[in-house]
Amino acid sequence: MHYIWKHGPSTVHDVHTALNAATTGKQLAYTTILTVMRNLARRKFLSQAADGRAHRFTPLIDEKTYKLGMVRQLRKDLFAGDIGIMLSFMALDDEIEEAKRAKLRDLAG
Repeated sequence: MHYIWKHGPSTVHDVHTALNAATTGKQLAYTTILTVMRNLARRKFLSQAADGRAHRFTPLIDEKTYKLGMVRQLRKDLFAGDIGIMLSFMALDDEIEEAKRAKLRDLAG
């Protein structure tokens, strides 16, 4: 999704090439990328249209809307909808600089 949000409508080949160029580890199989992109299309995150022999995938949801939905779901599923508890847990993350963690604690109440 990040690649398609950044670059717009893309083929599986485009995404496969970019992801494998960005990794030094195990290369991802073309069929793995194809399966993921088809699943995203099935779930209505992407549209899929024929473009010659290839298929071009286009985002149906923008990044901000997607992330907001994920954060809402996280808050509901893990924190019973309580934003204060969620912020308290975020403030425990020692990968966040202390000044920002203090702000989170203040916001959590």
